[in-house]
Amino acid sequence: MLGLDFGGSKIAAAVGSGDGYRLGDAVVATDPALGARPNLVRGIDLARRLLAEAAPGREPDAVGVATFGIPEPHRIGLAPAIEGWEELALGREISEAFESSRVRVATDVKAGAAAELRLGALAGHDPALYVNLGTGLAVAIVVGGRVVIGANGAAGEIAYSLLGPDDVGQADREMLEDRVSGMGLAAAASRMTGEEMTAAAVFERAASDARLAALVDDLVRHLCFHLANLAIAVNPSRIAVGGGMVSSWDRLARPVRRALDAAAPYPPELVVGAFPFDAPLVGALALAMEAAGEPAMARA
Repeated sequence: MLGLDFGGSKIAAAVGSGDGYRLGDAVVATDPALGARPNLVRGIDLARRLLAEAAPGREPDAVGVATFGIPEPHRIGLAPAIEGWEELALGREISEAFESSRVRVATDVKAGAAAELRLGALAGHDPALYVNLGTGLAVAIVVGGRVVIGANGAAGEIAYSLLGPDDVGQADREMLEDRVSGMGLAAAASRMTGEEMTAAAVFERAASDARLAALVDDLVRHLCFHLANLAIAVNPSRIAVGGGMVSSWDRLARPVRRALDAAAPYPPELVVGAFPFDAPLVGALALAMEAAGEPAMARA
């Protein structure tokens, strides 16, 4: 079984056996400047190299693919992070690359939530929320033991949430993802300082730079506001958090906990996910297992 996770900052691949063991995994950086096709090829080449090492001479029985954006048969919606990605028929591209394989494609955050629901921190919790704090921003809502997809596949895409009442009716507005995401934080810090910065560097330097501390405070304030409102609306028993910004969870956990306790009539548990940095990849492997008619893959 082959799992592929196409993210805004990295592409990850994993090979698993039919009886539930992960045989190997690998990661390569995404390069948005190259555009869609080279990054797609980069992911396929990564998977080919990994297959040659972990299962030499074998083709995968099935391939599960997680991607940012909303995969549709002939395109990917809501995927501006890499130019041209929205124009890819990703399922068809992967089917052509691995001709003998059955292929399933899902939104990365929903795949990650499914992994946490079946195998990780959300098992036994219903309703529940999975929050991805990574290059981008999204949540997945679990109700009735299933991840809510939405009429167009876009349930939980809170990157598009209004920042406040003044945004009502405004098509040309700042999105929540511009304030609450690794990509947004890095971009704001780079504009402010005049140097290229990563989100991790912003969190690290915020302790000694008041300007960067103000950006982090703004991110935290907006995150708390929207998670508190989600907790009120959904009444989850648990919220699990994953994504690259979990590396800075010590800066985020306490204010989010305070916000939930102060706002929600029944405050949910708040935990870091069982797969904090690779839940979409675990979910992609589970998709492959389902496509092959096997039970969902056990944790490696």
